[in-house]
Amino acid sequence: MIHVECAVPIRAKRADAWRRLRAKVEAPQRFLPRVVACEIVERREDEVVRRVTFDDGVSVLERVVFVPEEAVVFRLVDHPKFDGEIRNVLFEAGGTLWLSFYFQGTGKPGVELGPAEYDQLRDGFARAVLTAARQIEQGEPALETT
Repeated sequence: MIHVECAVPIRAKRADAWRRLRAKVEAPQRFLPRVVACEIVERREDEVVRRVTFDDGVSVLERVVFVPEEAVVFRLVDHPKFDGEIRNVLFEAGGTLWLSFYFQGTGKPGVELGPAEYDQLRDGFARAVLTAARQIEQGEPALETT
């Protein structure tokens, strides 16, 4: 089992943070520069299915479930290396609003994952949560810097 989590405090109202997290679902390239395309394949009131394509040609199919003003859950339907889910969670601790990104899952059967893949996963989550927190606080799109 793989578990990666990163959380940061954010200076924003929960409703504003929630609105930005929802926007991230349909326009992930505003948050992650490696994303070159996002296609919404299916839409329902509380979930979407989307295909995200990265600059290296990798395409990932995700079922995205909304837990209003609390979490966005990205269930990996078709990913070349991993099975599992990614959660973007808003929570309060000590009177402060926090944003947490975490991945829980496993490597795909037959896929060899080495230290470089785990480091990339961990570092990617840290950058992603910091970028999202900055965008939520600033109220405007700002691409992640690498």
